[in-house]
Amino acid sequence: VRAADEMGDRETTLELLALLDSYQPGHIVPQLRIDRDLARLRLAGPDGDEAAYAPLIASLRERGTRYQLAQALLDQAQHLLDRGKAEAAATATEEARTIGRQLLGQRLLDRADRAARAAAASADPASAERAQGLTR
Repeated sequence: VRAADEMGDRETTLELLALLDSYQPGHIVPQLRIDRDLARLRLAGPDGDEAAYAPLIASLRERGTRYQLAQALLDQAQHLLDRGKAEAAATATEEARTIGRQLLGQRLLDRADRAARAAAASADPASAERAQGLTR
């Protein structure tokens, strides 16, 4: 589901979510349910329930993998950024970056770097524009 979502393939994302929904609750491992719920939050975009991230992230802290936790933190960071909460987004991004360093996960680090740049740009658009050479 995450791969389809990252590729922007909304139709496949929705098909995979429908497939997951077709299983009885006890037939899907908790981590997969969390991934499904995160995908739904990503699909909802800025209109999604900001508070819904907290229990998912807490659950991943207890029984998920560090990789899944970092991905969820970056999902949360993007959501916060979409809502104009750059400082909170930066905090979630930094935790994900720390995990990426511990795991030597270049993909996580790359995603965290993109999120950090977006959070910095959102926090101070003028300096981000100057840094990109968009203003004189």
